[in-house]
Amino acid sequence: MTRRHALFLIVLLAAVVNLPLLHSWYVDQKVRTSGTDVTATVVDDRVLNGDEYWLSFTFPEDVDPDQRTWTAEVDEEAYDDAVASQTIPVRVVEDDPAAYRAEGTVTSSVPLVMTLVADAILLLVALLLWRSGGRMRPRLRAVALEDVERCAPETLLDRIGGEDYLIRGEVLEIGEGSVTLDLGNRAVVVLLDGHQNSVGHQQPAQVRARLID
Repeated sequence: MTRRHALFLIVLLAAVVNLPLLHSWYVDQKVRTSGTDVTATVVDDRVLNGDEYWLSFTFPEDVDPDQRTWTAEVDEEAYDDAVASQTIPVRVVEDDPAAYRAEGTVTSSVPLVMTLVADAILLLVALLLWRSGGRMRPRLRAVALEDVERCAPETLLDRIGGEDYLIRGEVLEIGEGSVTLDLGNRAVVVLLDGHQNSVGHQQPAQVRARLID
């Protein structure tokens, strides 16, 4: 895996990690700005672990014609009122009954904390990867037997005879008389030895070269 691919994977993981929190925030904003206050009918109530108060309820038919059952964890006061009256005030988006907020809804900081911790870890990994630029990985050295050329994206270190190899990878560094190819778990510094390199930074390249160490 090249550095670019690794960074792309980190960005993808960050998107997956943050998606639930972003969706929750979006729903809360939608309920706050577009919601309507209605009275829902309580159909079930239960207390879990002695201090978690859960209610199941249905909306009026004009809000939810399918009469699906929705749930919410609420505080003790809201729970007692709902059990006594068998109703609970809920703010809901009329054309999207899945977007709602019951009175006394309990919110937890755990998802936010876990998301922030995961983001911090991903950011640290990304910074270490970016700053290392491949320099922390093992580096091989080789002498080019021909010009460095563009190729399809691939990482390859294939022996073609003796100490001669076909090397393919992303251009990690371009030096004076050398080019470094990124093979994911290691890098190869190719000494051009008079040959040409027409491939730019972070572009896939290939070269036939002889390993020297």
